[in-house]
Amino acid sequence: MIVFSLGLPSRLADWCDAVIAELIERSSGGVEIVALKTFDDVAAAVIRSSASQIIGSCRQPVLRLQTEIAGANRPFVVAVGDPRTALRDLIQRMGYDLPGATREVASSCAAVLTLTAAPNALVLSDSSVRDPVAAAVAIARHFALPLGEEEVGATVAALAQAGLTPEGGVDSGWWDQLDTRDQALVNGALAAYAGFSPGSKLEPITWHPELFFVGGGPPEQPAPAVNGPVDLTGRARCLVFGPYINLPPGAWSANVVLGFSAEAAGMTFVIEADSGTILAHTRVTPSAEQIIEANLHFTIDESAGSAVEIRILTERAAFEGRLALGYVELVSLATVPGETQEYLTQLLRN
Repeated sequence: MIVFSLGLPSRLADWCDAVIAELIERSSGGVEIVALKTFDDVAAAVIRSSASQIIGSCRQPVLRLQTEIAGANRPFVVAVGDPRTALRDLIQRMGYDLPGATREVASSCAAVLTLTAAPNALVLSDSSVRDPVAAAVAIARHFALPLGEEEVGATVAALAQAGLTPEGGVDSGWWDQLDTRDQALVNGALAAYAGFSPGSKLEPITWHPELFFVGGGPPEQPAPAVNGPVDLTGRARCLVFGPYINLPPGAWSANVVLGFSAEAAGMTFVIEADSGTILAHTRVTPSAEQIIEANLHFTIDESAGSAVEIRILTERAAFEGRLALGYVELVSLATVPGETQEYLTQLLRN
């Protein structure tokens, strides 16, 4: 049997994985923690594991797996602390740089967002684990494990002795050391999730240039991050791409803000949104030194094969000119009410 433990990539989620595994070990034995993201991962875990129980540790489950977990009518845990705490953990414990950690945490936020409202979810936050024993007791009861509070407390104590605690809360000193631009980068990608509650509308998300990469370089070298204007000189190619961040399911509008130098006048640029397949595309042609806002509309559903990528491409070679990416703002569009969908469906069938 597989039990799912989902959450942002943080000490809190790791602690939840370990608590669930230890509690199941105490009650029935034979447990293994396996990182799962796709259905292929689930199948491989079932085939390869010799344990009677598998803890599916999910940080970025694909949309189809999210849907199956929510609809399976079986209990699972979702650990959703402050995204900035998860960000700090990735940087300090795992050695990520700030843009890389931001991509990981933003993708994880999007992947677990809808699961927090599922009826069989036990949602744990930084505040709910201030008493770790009480939180672990809640986990045991959620999975109907026949363990008393004393046994649960012993499990929590043993994990703490081994150095594993939930350790919630934002380190304000660490955050305050970031400069204004870095804080804007993080807040643009993560603030909407920090303030989200089930049933409310997600606030706009902003992806700043530092999350993107410069295209068209030597294929054997890692793509550099966008850091200022991009030179247009050279063959037709992809100029900018990224950031490879998940978005929650639904309809979206992406506003791509670009600046062009005077030398780019008359050139045509293609802007695409991709998630395994092209979701939307448009073309812009600056007429002079110009700031242009290009808008893309697309839908994220179970057909999405990967995280979202925005690409900016040229269609012909250029001898000079520069392009600057301002930002990409993403707005979750209101869903068409069910009664309107039904009315239109019936109208078209008659």
